[in-house]
Amino acid sequence: MKVNVDGSVSTFKSRAAIGGVLRGLNGSWMGVFDMVVGLSDIFKIEARALLEGLKFVWAKGYRKVEIESDNSLLITILRENNGVANRITKEARGEMDHLIIHEEPRGS
Repeated sequence: MKVNVDGSVSTFKSRAAIGGVLRGLNGSWMGVFDMVVGLSDIFKIEARALLEGLKFVWAKGYRKVEIESDNSLLITILRENNGVANRITKEARGEMDHLIIHEEPRGS
């Protein structure tokens, strides 16, 4: 399965929206999600799109999922910091019971 996620900001309506599409291995359409979210910076909006995309596909029973996003910073953080990816996974599965904030990168 592959889910493509994205976020957008409406400057004249002061709101943001996220969404995504789920496709099968052969590219067939499997589902779509979208929602209006609170206005924030684009990184947070794109991260929320990724989180909601994971929740969407996992609710459908898929566990091995390829994520596609046009936010290169978000993808870089996920590739280089397994701890962040693990926490996103736990949140999407509903397994996080508290917020963890790191003011500095781990190991610094």
